Amino acid sequence: MWKENTDELKKEMLIKEVSKCVSEVTGAPLDAVEVLITEIPKANWGKGGIPASKW
Repeated sequence: MWKENTDELKKEMLIKEVSKCVSEVTGAPLDAVEVLITEIPKANWGKGGIPASKW
């Protein structure tokens, strides 16, 4: 996820829905599912020689 355009509500919803999906597919208890969100500043990413901040 880009750090520049992520708000707390979106992260909360993502954690909830990913956890629910993983639990349903794997059969693991919901409280055993852990979700880690890694936010990367666009200045620290690039593709094809172009910084993400220029996409």
